[in-house]
Amino acid sequence: MKLLPEVCFVALMLTGLVDAQPVKLPLQRGITVDQPIMHNAVALPKADTEDAVVVTLTQDGSVYVGINRTSIAALTGEIKNALSKRNMQIVYIKADAHVPYANVVGVLDSVCAAGIQRFGLLTAKDSDKPGTWVTAKGLEMLFVSPH
Repeated sequence: MKLLPEVCFVALMLTGLVDAQPVKLPLQRGITVDQPIMHNAVALPKADTEDAVVVTLTQDGSVYVGINRTSIAALTGEIKNALSKRNMQIVYIKADAHVPYANVVGVLDSVCAAGIQRFGLLTAKDSDKPGTWVTAKGLEMLFVSPH
């Protein structure tokens, strides 16, 4: 009786109902927020990699770089520090749908002050079903200098 789960698994593998290869899930851990829905969001799979720098704004006003809480005053330094060890020079911003726009602008200001030109705004797509695992979606943008 102790071998029943293993025997069932082997039988399912042999029938082809179970893939023997492990499923590769995105590596990014983070803070969960209620992301705004965007109809034209595109996949941003690089935001799900272990190397991605994600700044999260929660509904209660908290700011995180990855899973580490920080303040808006310290955010520019935290971003510079996080990106100093990475090849990818892009910051992904994940804000709760109920966060005031001024807070998002404050984060964008910190990203720009850190000398980062590329950023992504992470959103949900209207077709995403609640409770399902989906790849990161949103818009990737560039800061453009008026000069």
